[in-house]
Amino acid sequence: MSTNQARFVWYEVMTSDTKAAEAFYASVVGWKMQDAGMGGPPYTILSAGDIMVGGIMEVPEEARAMGGKTLLDGLCRGQRRR
Repeated sequence: MSTNQARFVWYEVMTSDTKAAEAFYASVVGWKMQDAGMGGPPYTILSAGDIMVGGIMEVPEEARAMGGKTLLDGLCRGQRRR
């Protein structure tokens, strides 16, 4: 068994209610929000102090049309995606 543990590095949140997700993460976890300023669909950067830890965006219309719902995906350094 490996003793190497994965370390969390990024959360990606896709939701139908970005404002509610922002309020949740601000009040429960204390993360700060900032618009990414990338143009295109709005994308909010989540930060813990000065460290960017994730992003929030609305579920794309194409995904909704195919039944896509809210998604929370966490990426960890040292861990392979399955």
